[in-house]
Amino acid sequence: MFRIHMLAADHGDCLWVEYGISQPPKRILIDAGTVGTWARSLLPKIKAVTEAEGKCSFELFVVTHVDADHIGGAIEFLKQAPTLGVTIKEVWFNGYFHLSNTTPALLGAKQGEMLTPLVQNGPWAWNKRFKGLAAMVPDAGKLPTFTFSGLKITLLSPTFDKLQKLKPQWEKEVRKAGLVPGHAYKLQDVLPDGFLGGDVEDWANAKFVEDKTAPNGSSIAFLAEYGGKRVLFGADAHPGVLLQNQQRLPATARAKPLDAFKLPHHASKNNVSKALVAAFPAVHYLVSTNGGTFHHPDKEAIARVLMGQKAASKTLHFNCPSDENEVWKSVSLQHISKWNYQANYGTSAGGWVVNL
Repeated sequence: MFRIHMLAADHGDCLWVEYGISQPPKRILIDAGTVGTWARSLLPKIKAVTEAEGKCSFELFVVTHVDADHIGGAIEFLKQAPTLGVTIKEVWFNGYFHLSNTTPALLGAKQGEMLTPLVQNGPWAWNKRFKGLAAMVPDAGKLPTFTFSGLKITLLSPTFDKLQKLKPQWEKEVRKAGLVPGHAYKLQDVLPDGFLGGDVEDWANAKFVEDKTAPNGSSIAFLAEYGGKRVLFGADAHPGVLLQNQQRLPATARAKPLDAFKLPHHASKNNVSKALVAAFPAVHYLVSTNGGTFHHPDKEAIARVLMGQKAASKTLHFNCPSDENEVWKSVSLQHISKWNYQANYGTSAGGWVVNL
């Protein structure tokens, strides 16, 4: 069993992943959405599990990067986790000191206010597989690969260069708020993308301009494998980094299509290129956003998926309906043989579950 619940997380990501052959299943959690995601979506999910199983255990909790639509709910989650019967074996999160790939032992932020002290002082291991240093891909050698109760994870992003590019922006933002870098965080989002008129071919062929934002470039993105199923969790990663590190995977892995691909940056036109789609063909494509704030998914991104995988049957999964994704509901569009796809939609309250 390998399933992904894209929780209703506003315009962000909160991905509850379950796998295993027994009950209860093993779990990892990737991001915690916006601030509102905690009370509305994540807390009820945790309570349902603890009521059924007596506890809620995660093999891994990944905070991919510091954008508010990924980290917002994490603060309340980690505050309340110990009193809710939640155990977390390991947390992956790159804090301020990790941007220079140093250990975070000198951090002294006020407890309970920001994520760093919650991770640092909580009853869980922080970046343990990386010996307390940054969760990142080295410039040379093998890609970092780890196993969590049978789930194989291979890191594809970020690189040290991308972490370094975030550091000055991080320092500027926290100083603007009257804080000291390394002692508190100011959550941030990126500039919105726009829309383009036209049809599928027009959207797909629109000029591609790669995302250059530092927070997105620092995203922890990885390939997860279990029971013969392979899923790429793209976070908000820059496509160039994913493409570069895809070449470092074994040839057999590169040749095999993915079972699912959680598209980077909620399917932004600046994070989904034709080259990325060609390098990581998949059966299922996942998009987590309600279209708020930044109006994702971009039509260009979804069109590139359709054009890039014309021959193969594929399914688009949206965790909730929105003005931005409703065009892909079109029955006539889905029935056009050359696009060869179907679209599934969750709800604004419950999100959507993908069973692989």
